[in-house]
Amino acid sequence: MKPAFSYIRFSTPEQAKGDSFRRQSEKADEWAKDNGYQIVKRWSDLGVSGYRGKNARTGGFAEFLKAAEERQLPPDSVLLVENLDRVSREKPRMALERFLRVIGLGIGIVTLMDRQTYTADSIDADPTGMNLFGSLMVMVRAHGESKAKAVRISAVWSQKREKARVKRLAVSDRIPGWLKSTRDPTGGRVFTENKDRADIVRRIFDETVQGLGRRAIAKGLNRDGKLSFLSQSGWQPSSVNKILRSRTTVGELQLHRRDETGRRVPDGDPIKGYYPAVVSEELWVKANAAVNIRRKDSAGRPHAEAANLIRGLARCACGQRMMFVNKGAPPKGGRYYRCSAAARDAGCENRRLWNARDVEHYLLGQIDPARIAAVFEPSAKRVGPSPREYDLRIAELTAMKNAAMDTALRYAGKPMAGEWESRAESLVDEIAQVRKRRDEAVAAERSRPHLPTMQTALGTVGALAAKLEGATDEEKMPLRTAIMQQLRTVFSEIVFRPHAIVGLIELPEKPASLKGAFGLPKPIEVRKGEKGESYFFRHVFFRDDPEEMAALGGGKGVVFPRFV
Repeated sequence: MKPAFSYIRFSTPEQAKGDSFRRQSEKADEWAKDNGYQIVKRWSDLGVSGYRGKNARTGGFAEFLKAAEERQLPPDSVLLVENLDRVSREKPRMALERFLRVIGLGIGIVTLMDRQTYTADSIDADPTGMNLFGSLMVMVRAHGESKAKAVRISAVWSQKREKARVKRLAVSDRIPGWLKSTRDPTGGRVFTENKDRADIVRRIFDETVQGLGRRAIAKGLNRDGKLSFLSQSGWQPSSVNKILRSRTTVGELQLHRRDETGRRVPDGDPIKGYYPAVVSEELWVKANAAVNIRRKDSAGRPHAEAANLIRGLARCACGQRMMFVNKGAPPKGGRYYRCSAAARDAGCENRRLWNARDVEHYLLGQIDPARIAAVFEPSAKRVGPSPREYDLRIAELTAMKNAAMDTALRYAGKPMAGEWESRAESLVDEIAQVRKRRDEAVAAERSRPHLPTMQTALGTVGALAAKLEGATDEEKMPLRTAIMQQLRTVFSEIVFRPHAIVGLIELPEKPASLKGAFGLPKPIEVRKGEKGESYFFRHVFFRDDPEEMAALGGGKGVVFPRFV
């Protein structure tokens, strides 16, 4: 018996509950039996749309095409499909390309609805071309039906999204796992906290700010018997990260839509206040800043005492990292910071050993919140539109797109409809471009140093340092880990020079002026990188320059009790 292959596809999961699969399977078996063929392999794409060609890129049909191109399928075999629209509902040109590609590989296509067989020979032997023309008409009709349906569905969802923005009406039954949904007397949805789950979310954010990583948080939740509402197998680091990154925790809802390739992309601005917030905006910013800092310093782990408070921050003035050297127990030993380049004679002359205990004393006693706050002054004029200006433009374009879609539906079946559909598609592309620029602007603002976050971190360092003085050995590790995290929140680097220790604090933008009191230069350092210039405030922790000490009448170093 000659070999045949079966391909079954339907678009929605709901069709799996109906008769579609059985109908297509039985038709294939019946044709094969009547025509002396044996079905040797079956492919299927169940619940996969053919409108944008997903089945031909990643689905069962893609597997069939790969096998055919690699000559794994015997010649003169046939592919059995209910109709040509099962293969593709893409634009006619693309659908025709797939059709010709299959028969060009020597494999016939049999449509079971009308029992037509298409092969390269039958197409070439048709003097009228009606065989090929008829197949093309099927493709045109299939794409037209799918496109009209897509426009209607898009219009429905556009109305749902608009109601969600204006009237706060729910667009679906899916809600965050830490909330409950009930109905008010009018039938509308009301969102409230699930107290136990919301407490878990708050715990995740609090522990992240304290310096714990995703794995440590997940282990702690599992150890305490806190059930995950995102996974059936207990808390995972990925689940913790998903909650930390989600803006739904602060009450925002980001609506989405499908672009022309079927990819899920954001639609419009997030809706603020849609859900009840379970964490504050300040806590969200602090926790995500902590996550970003940990990612910059992902190599290695602190040991049981978290001895190196500035792990990942310490740099020599030459640019190389400062080694944390443990020379054993005092009085002969001790812990020190040393330039890694100088240690291996790699061109740095800064050979000074900095006692780690002294460095801690300088760091925890010399932070000056007032001076740091003073440099977060109004910056130079913004370059480019603000996120709010982008939002207004997106709203304007969205209104124009919705009007174009409504007009296309009103003139469906008439030539004018195509012009309005093209207009709507071009507006969709323009909205996507503006939204991308808006998202970049938002990301840039969120990634900028945040003064309230820094001030909170500085206050936390002081409180934790006070607790550290009388802490037991068991209590010291979490305290030191938390201090380490807060220092990273404030400082980008802590630079060791031959006679000074300086902390660099990144400023959100270029200062309005680089001159301070009496016209003297501000302690600002400018660095050039791939994204342009960055500006850092130099905060001096310790200074013992010999010439300066001599001018001041001697001494061991300039140290002021600023913060203790």
